[in-house]
Amino acid sequence: MELREKKVMVMGLGLNDGGLGAVEYAINQQVSELIITDSRTADILDETIQKINALPSHTVPIRYVLGEQKNEDYTNIDIIIKNPGVPHNSPYLSVAQEAGVEITTDVELFFSHIHTLDNPPITIGITGTRGKSTTTALIHHILSEYYGEDRVLMGGNIRKSILRLINEIHKDSYIVLELSSFQLDSIRYSPHIGVFTSFFPDHLDRYDSLDAYFESKTHIVKFQSNTDIAVLNIDNDHIAELANNLNSRVMTYSLHNKQAQIYIDNEMIVYQGEPVMSIHDIPIRGEHNQYNVMAAIQVSLMVNIPIDTIVQAITTFKGVEGRQQSLGMIHGVEIINDTTSTMPVALGVALDTFKDTPHIVICGGEDKGLDYSGLSAHIHPNLKGLVLLPGSGSDLIRQYMSGVSIYEVSSLDEAVDKALSLTQSGEKIIFSPGATSFGMFLNEFDRGDKFVEAIHKRK
Repeated sequence: MELREKKVMVMGLGLNDGGLGAVEYAINQQVSELIITDSRTADILDETIQKINALPSHTVPIRYVLGEQKNEDYTNIDIIIKNPGVPHNSPYLSVAQEAGVEITTDVELFFSHIHTLDNPPITIGITGTRGKSTTTALIHHILSEYYGEDRVLMGGNIRKSILRLINEIHKDSYIVLELSSFQLDSIRYSPHIGVFTSFFPDHLDRYDSLDAYFESKTHIVKFQSNTDIAVLNIDNDHIAELANNLNSRVMTYSLHNKQAQIYIDNEMIVYQGEPVMSIHDIPIRGEHNQYNVMAAIQVSLMVNIPIDTIVQAITTFKGVEGRQQSLGMIHGVEIINDTTSTMPVALGVALDTFKDTPHIVICGGEDKGLDYSGLSAHIHPNLKGLVLLPGSGSDLIRQYMSGVSIYEVSSLDEAVDKALSLTQSGEKIIFSPGATSFGMFLNEFDRGDKFVEAIHKRK
């Protein structure tokens, strides 16, 4: 899409790098005018605005429309670069479409650029309700160990604008992308290798139905050709059905299904009948991480990395910030930061992962239309209690975790102090909210940052 000399809007500046990256991209494309909108006010967005003000000198006029917005802001423009966080049913998008405005996203612009290259790099995209961040980071780690960090780029849903990768691409690059359903919503390209890690009900405050949410996720492989590769977790019924309806070469993985190319048998990961590594050599805990490792092995083999190199790289992987991340000890109590737990399934996984050690869980927040009834299946003797933050999700956690000691608090600092008072040396405190961060925090990353700050103050 040609932006030069067009009147362009970046819709949804946001607090992370995605909006800022789109602003820089538009300026570099020499648009005639740039309008930047967001429902948040300038004081909340001040840090991002200061970064825009610090950009190298340019001649592109910039106008901000922050806080209150009007329909007419969305009519006299040529192109909107929509932040993935902006829902498709935004009334302002409807106004823009009726006015004939073209609407795109940073991910669409990125893939459009890739497809104009004479020697395009190999793109590897990873999505899934759970597991996409760890799988993305692990694939990047393995490929970097073999091909070198200069040849392996990572972007997408990791607080770094995908558009920043464009200037770093070489013909022999490998690009590893974590892609959320919001980013996949409107794209009409799929990566060369697409990974679908898992699917659970989520974001039902955004999508009209579970089917609509799944449809967005399928875009990771839906537009692949017969020269592309889909790497699918067939233990999930939705994904297994998808495997039968693709143009691409399908590679599958499973915990127990020996019809998959890669599976686990007698505590060994097996690839096409040959043992690869013991699950006990995986440094990141939990059955969910066994899935992530199998997906990463599959992708790494597809880009011709020797199996010995893959296994060695896996054993040195340290995990991902905010995903069951150890923050060390306070008076012998280990602190686990699992802030990216934004749904009941994730909270259940955390409860299962650490069930061998007595622990207190700090959880709660706002609900997004999800079913919490399955949480009771994850109650175990080592769960000493729940410290609940305020929110509608907390109300549901309380409802379905009857029999567990529950302590209600009004702030994160109070939650940390309460959890520390309830634990002793050799036990754990697990911060796994199982709900969204709306209200108390700017987003899940801000929530994690605030938790880390609270822990560091008490060390």
